Amino acid sequence: MKLKLCITHLLLLLLCLPSCASRTAQTNSKQAQTQQRIVIRAARMFDVERGQMIERPVVVIEGEKIAAVGANLAIPPGAQVIDLGDATLLPGLIDAHTHITYHFDSSGHFGLSGDPSADITLKYAAENARNTLLAGFTTIRNLGAGAQVDLKLRDAIKRGEVTGPRMLVSGEPFLPNDFDPTADEAARIAYMREFVRARVREGADVIKLFEGVDARGQALISEAEVRAAVEEAARAGLRVAVHAHEAAAIKAAVRGGCASIEHGTFLDAEAIRLLVQHHTSLVPTLYLPTHYLAHKSQFAFDDSTWDFFTRLQTHNLENSRRAHAAGVVIVSGSDAVAGLHGQNARELEWLVKAGLTPAEALCAATVDAAQLLGLDGQLGVIKNGYAADLIAVSGDPSRDITVLQRVGFVMKGGQVVKDELTTKAPRH
Repeated sequence: MKLKLCITHLLLLLLCLPSCASRTAQTNSKQAQTQQRIVIRAARMFDVERGQMIERPVVVIEGEKIAAVGANLAIPPGAQVIDLGDATLLPGLIDAHTHITYHFDSSGHFGLSGDPSADITLKYAAENARNTLLAGFTTIRNLGAGAQVDLKLRDAIKRGEVTGPRMLVSGEPFLPNDFDPTADEAARIAYMREFVRARVREGADVIKLFEGVDARGQALISEAEVRAAVEEAARAGLRVAVHAHEAAAIKAAVRGGCASIEHGTFLDAEAIRLLVQHHTSLVPTLYLPTHYLAHKSQFAFDDSTWDFFTRLQTHNLENSRRAHAAGVVIVSGSDAVAGLHGQNARELEWLVKAGLTPAEALCAATVDAAQLLGLDGQLGVIKNGYAADLIAVSGDPSRDITVLQRVGFVMKGGQVVKDELTTKAPRH
């Protein structure tokens, strides 16, 4: 009997060995793939921190991270080489203000009808995300979406089910009319805190508030109410972005401690001074009104809305020019809506129209944007230990910013997602 048991155990062990060996081989294979080095070469690389062009750069990538960067570096043995030829290498771009769920309907219009379900919205959003990534934007901050569609999309991208950029998302934004009109200040502050806690529970990465002014020109959300949102968000390690056009709304939001003002179209001297003093970033979304007005037949807006977009288009360049000259930190955000996903780089062209140099506009879409999003030290720069988020273009964006509207190579997290430039090279 004992002999039979021993034989049975031995047979079971032998049956398990091939499976164990297979799993071990698979594990070793995955480790080998993770440790495999990729080398990217190009004619030039723009250093966004120093504002300098580096000739004949070599970037060594291990897994999802950059392992080494420099001019004419030796290529490690066994590395896969991607030779981009006569191209300029840059960090993956960051769009600090998008609406990834906004899309034209089947008739080519926006605003005539809603989606029948959140799943349909998610499908459109996934297409927008793919177009955004292929345009060279490897990270976005999405500010406002219903039914948690942006959270679902972010998570699907993380799981590798959808092709798209890294996403920081706000979920549902706060609107001033969310307050009970009969509530006193204490009740409003309590409500604001609970709103933020609810977004945190849902998994939001950032809090979005819509600020405005009433008929008397006073802020609809007070400084104290903004501060309550900022304090509650900070407990979860999050930051607050505030939509505000009018000077009074901007000043209440900045004094309340928000991280960024979105739009900020009608700044006065005091608002500019506060932005500088509080180190609050301005995301001016300059191109958006031009996009709307150029596609007027596709958007179902009323006359007052079109008048407002005309006012924005008239004022926003000079407004941003004054802010930039005063030392306000400008961060690039396209406010990408229907028809604009994949054309996010138009915003950088408009930043240059507003007085930024091409090098400054590049900073606004890389290192400065990363700092606003709390991702400094992780991405936005081509540097050892940073995420291997890289793009390449033909031409020199430090002289002609519009070449960023024709990105030929995109890598996100060490994975090539677009390649129209490569000269195939053998392994070394």
